[in-house]
Amino acid sequence: MKHRVTAVVLALLGTFLPGLSTAADGFGTEFLDIPAADGVALGSMVMEPSSPGPHPLAVLIGAWGGGRTQNIIPAKELADRGYVVISYGARGFGESTGEVEVAGTEDITDVSTVIDWALRNTDADPSRIGVGGVSYGAGIAMIASGFDARIKAVASLSGWADLVASLTTNDTRHGLAGLVLYLSGKANGTLSAETDTMLRKFLEPRISDADSEAVIDWAEPRSPVTYLDRINANHPAVLAIQTWSETVFPPDQMVDFYRRLTGPKRAEFVPGDHAATESGGLLGLPSDTWTSVYRWFDAHVAGTDTAIEDEPPVVTRARPGMRQPTYQSTWDDVVGTPVRSYLGEKTLQPQPAEWSRTVAANRDTVANGGIPLATYSLEALTGNPPNIFLPQVDRGSAGVWHQEPGEAPVEIRGSMHAHLTVVPPGATGTAVAYVYDVDPFGVGSLINYLPYSWKNATPGQPLAADFHFAPTAYTVAAGHHLALVVDSKDPLFLDWNSGDGRLGFASTTADPAWLDVAVHTGRA
Repeated sequence: MKHRVTAVVLALLGTFLPGLSTAADGFGTEFLDIPAADGVALGSMVMEPSSPGPHPLAVLIGAWGGGRTQNIIPAKELADRGYVVISYGARGFGESTGEVEVAGTEDITDVSTVIDWALRNTDADPSRIGVGGVSYGAGIAMIASGFDARIKAVASLSGWADLVASLTTNDTRHGLAGLVLYLSGKANGTLSAETDTMLRKFLEPRISDADSEAVIDWAEPRSPVTYLDRINANHPAVLAIQTWSETVFPPDQMVDFYRRLTGPKRAEFVPGDHAATESGGLLGLPSDTWTSVYRWFDAHVAGTDTAIEDEPPVVTRARPGMRQPTYQSTWDDVVGTPVRSYLGEKTLQPQPAEWSRTVAANRDTVANGGIPLATYSLEALTGNPPNIFLPQVDRGSAGVWHQEPGEAPVEIRGSMHAHLTVVPPGATGTAVAYVYDVDPFGVGSLINYLPYSWKNATPGQPLAADFHFAPTAYTVAAGHHLALVVDSKDPLFLDWNSGDGRLGFASTTADPAWLDVAVHTGRA
């Protein structure tokens, strides 16, 4: 069914959406339903330039819970640049009928259906097609590029590469993020029976091995990395923009995916949390993130401005704050050299030490990873990471190790890695590690955090625990120092703690505990 939007209606919409344009500004706008092969109606917004074509085509896919007008500001910008733009909500969300399949086969087919419709009904150029989106739309767009060779460029903003890794880290489920996903999906869309079942299984307090395997089997075909060979064969130009403190899709998976892409590519990593840097642009505010999308499409879809191709393709902005971008040719050029500190009884020090201690298990402390989609989104706005007062960390429930303050700034670039021995009180359990930047007054700004769980341990027997943190770019100011905190509980995660008891930490001469920090030296 097709609904033509009159000039009067557009004028009324313009009262609430001042960025919306009409044909008088160079393009016309329609709201309509694009029919999918199975009868699902994809609620869409179509903007088409008034000038003669053919025009490059940009397909923008809505994020989780979003509809056809979610991307109205970027759509207008692209239409002003001469693109035919189709912005639609994925099936089950917004004005689209059907059920939410979480980047299932139907969602991927829908992208090609929308492209087919555009080529039949608009003056779109079949040789110049770009697809993109934020979050949910980003993942669908990336997978679709492996199944539709007509897609010349992809813009993935806060997307995922590996859905399995997004759900679980070190045998620890990202429970609070999963709960937000499930509840928002129920509230804003129509979940399919399979989607509902799998998300419920994932959120079970003590998920069985069989259910865990079922969730993995469900998530793998919904992961772009599963189709990496197909994507590389189609050779789309891929732009991936990710935040350092991403709660939902940590940046390490996108780093790995980016490095394995063989076509034209660009990766940008910025402070903030999931979709934080894109949100301003969706509201019509100045946005470096969306500017990169427009430039990427202009170079690899429209072919009107290729200047972005002359820039080094790996762009990083360091924390804290929103520092000037650093451009590198490869990810390896970003990463610093590991510098090791050993864990003493209470300090991070140059030499190994032999010690052991215990803390109360299954008890939380003030050290935590924050609130999903909120804590680090605030950092993106203010430039200030979440912080705690380190002396308030209960030493009876956490191990705390402090480094000596440094005389010069320290540029952390890449992944940190903590290794220590834990002595579990039960067969199953969880430890959570946090690294803080501590100022002279004891206020710690959170740099990174990571859980580690065990499910088949022998109580009382030492167990090696390795925390490979997601990569980051963080500059520790002169006079500050690093602190490592390890406790056994965080509201972000569905932990495997089976009771109270005492959780042990240990370091021996043969197997010392340490923290490696990737540091760039000799650079301003």
